[in-house]
Amino acid sequence: MSETVMKKICPSCKAEMELSVKSYPMGSAFIKDRFHVDIYRCPVCQKVELFAAESDMVTCPVCGSVHPAHEKCVKCALDSAFDGTYTQVK
Repeated sequence: MSETVMKKICPSCKAEMELSVKSYPMGSAFIKDRFHVDIYRCPVCQKVELFAAESDMVTCPVCGSVHPAHEKCVKCALDSAFDGTYTQVK
């Protein structure tokens, strides 16, 4: 079954908006449940609108935070860097 994507229409000029940034994290990386948004821009009037992220989000099995599937868990990375368990791969 194919997934249908809703078109985003600019509230100012009624043109179809374009996806500029997918799954942008809002808030600090230290927040367990950061909110992710898709950022759309109107090519006609340049208005920007934020919508709840529609991409595939996953839950980290270690800390339980939610992040886009294409990213590593930022909270776990920062936690390990601050507690000294982070090891850099050479």
